[in-house]
Amino acid sequence: FRSGETVYAARGLGCYWNGQRAHVSKCEELSEAYLSTSAFDNWQESALLCLKRAGVQLRTWADGFGYALVATGRIDAMTDMQAESYDIAPMPVILAESGGRFSDLSGSLRHDGGSALATNGPIHDTLLEMLAGSGAKG
Repeated sequence: FRSGETVYAARGLGCYWNGQRAHVSKCEELSEAYLSTSAFDNWQESALLCLKRAGVQLRTWADGFGYALVATGRIDAMTDMQAESYDIAPMPVILAESGGRFSDLSGSLRHDGGSALATNGPIHDTLLEMLAGSGAKG
């Protein structure tokens, strides 16, 4: 997959998308949020049902591109029940500099925790609670 896009950031210098300043979305309600994941294969049905009942729109985008969509405000959240560092290592800086939040599914700010959640910020804690209590494989 080649999008022809570049998303980059440096601490204290902001996040940029094809040379223009990037910002996360302003969505504050789960019922209006779009959440992406690389795959639904390793999700428990209870996690999917919990998000569906909250009105979250679920989509799939592969690895780093989904996180870039969050940083550029095109979706509101991206999560992976299983994530490798090589796919998400730059995301803590990119998300912070675009105004969002990044953590593993335990809520720790780390890219090597084996899972990942990136959001626009306002919906982060709620999604962490929903995903942690869902019995999702991780």
